[in-house]
Amino acid sequence: GVDTKLGGQINAQFNEQFSAVLQVVVERQEDNAWAPAIEWANIRYRLNDNISIRLGRTVLAAFMVSDTRLVGYANPWIRGPQELYQIVPITNIDGVDVIHTLDFGDWRNSLQMTFGQTDQDLISDGELRARNGFMFSNSLEYDYATLRLAYLTAHIDLDTPESNALVNAYNNLSDTLALIPGLEEAATQADTMPGRYALNDAPIEVYSAGLRLEPNNWLFMAEWARITEANALSKANAWYTTLGYRFNSVTPYFTLAEVNGDTPREPGVNTSGMAFPLVTTTEALNSGLNQFLSGASHAQKSITLGIRWDFISNAALKLQYQHIEIDKKSAGRLANVQPNFEPGNRVNTFSAAIDFVF
Repeated sequence: GVDTKLGGQINAQFNEQFSAVLQVVVERQEDNAWAPAIEWANIRYRLNDNISIRLGRTVLAAFMVSDTRLVGYANPWIRGPQELYQIVPITNIDGVDVIHTLDFGDWRNSLQMTFGQTDQDLISDGELRARNGFMFSNSLEYDYATLRLAYLTAHIDLDTPESNALVNAYNNLSDTLALIPGLEEAATQADTMPGRYALNDAPIEVYSAGLRLEPNNWLFMAEWARITEANALSKANAWYTTLGYRFNSVTPYFTLAEVNGDTPREPGVNTSGMAFPLVTTTEALNSGLNQFLSGASHAQKSITLGIRWDFISNAALKLQYQHIEIDKKSAGRLANVQPNFEPGNRVNTFSAAIDFVF
C-alpha cells in the first residue's frame, strides 16, 4: 500500500497558444485513506517559442524529478530518496509560473519562476498552509548532462491537534503561574513558548542543486538541499547520490543518502518553587514539547541497493533493499510513529513494485 498509486492525466490543446492539463492521483495517505488528489490543474499560454505562462496548480519543482515524483516508471528507484525529497513539506502550489527556454548550439537552458500558495491536508485532521511562495529554478542541459539550481521561499502555517494542544496548554500554564506569587518568571517562560515554536507565518528558505549524467549506459544522479530553521522546523542539510548501469533491460543501482539537522532540546519552563501538582503538569508539558520537536526533525541516513527490469514495454519490475539508520533524537522519515517508538534504531526495508504507464 505504501507505494501503490494510480494516476490519470488529461491534456487539452485548444490552439497554438492555449493548452491545459489536469492530473489526478490516488494513493494511500498516512492515515490509510485513499482520497484522490489533484496534482496538476493549469492553463498554459505560449507567448512565443521561448516563453510560456501557466495559471493554476503546478507541482512544486524544487528538485530534479519533482515533476515525475509520482510517476514511478520515469524514475530509477521505487521511491525517490526520502532524505531529500521530503525535506520540503509542500508538493504543489496554486498560482502562476513563467518558463523561459533558450537553445544555443547544443545547449538548452530552462528558467522557471513560480509564485503562489497552497493548502495541504495532513494526518489527524491537520493542515499545512504556505503563503507568499516563490520558487526560482534553472536547468542547463548539454548532451548527457543536466545541471539544476533552485531556490524556494514561503511562509508556513501548521494547524494540527498536537500543535494546537501544546500552544493552548502553555497559554493556560502561563495564566495559572501568573497568579502565583514568586512564579512570574516561569509564567513569562510559558508565555514565550508558543511564539518560539509555533509554525505561524514562519518563513522558510530552501536551496538545492542537482546533477544528472547519463553517458552511454551509465546513470549518475546527485542532489543536495538545505532548509533554513523555521520555529519548530530545525535547519537541515540533505543529499543523495545514485549510481546505476544499464545491461540491456536490467539496471542495478546503488544509492547513498542522508539528512541531518539540529534537533533542539528545549529545557522548557523552570519548575523551581512550584507545588508538586504543578511540577508534574509542567514537566509533562515540557516532555510533550520535546517530543513534538523530535517529530519535526527527520535526521537519518540510508544505503539502498536495487535493480530494475524493464520486462515488457512500458512496465518495469523493481526490487529494492534499504538499510536506514535513524538519528538518536529523531523518528527519521518514518511516518505515523507509534507512542512506544524509540529513536536511534536501524530499519531494514525490502520492497518490490511494478511500475507502468499506459
